[in-house]
Amino acid sequence: MSKESAAGASKSLNKTITEIMKHLGTDEIRPNNGLRAFLREKIGDLSERWYRRGFKRGHIESHKEFKANARVPRKLQYTSSRNLSPGQEREIELKSAIRKSSKKPRK
Repeated sequence: MSKESAAGASKSLNKTITEIMKHLGTDEIRPNNGLRAFLREKIGDLSERWYRRGFKRGHIESHKEFKANARVPRKLQYTSSRNLSPGQEREIELKSAIRKSSKKPRK
């Protein structure tokens, strides 16, 4: 690989890493080499974040749907093992709690 194409690949990886880190809201220092592995780690972080959000959203939607007919627990906790990015097996502890409604009945 020529130096030009290596520099272009590095620039592209850095742009992608910057976008993902901006979305995650992190200012972590990136390494000078091993950008591809670092990018995979950041993709795993992003995937984990969305996995957690999906778990919580599913809990909220289930609670809304079945509030009158069946009992959905207010607190859920589950440990899951997932492969969220190439070569990264992560164990994720998922937690979701639905607050009691503070709405007072209207008169």
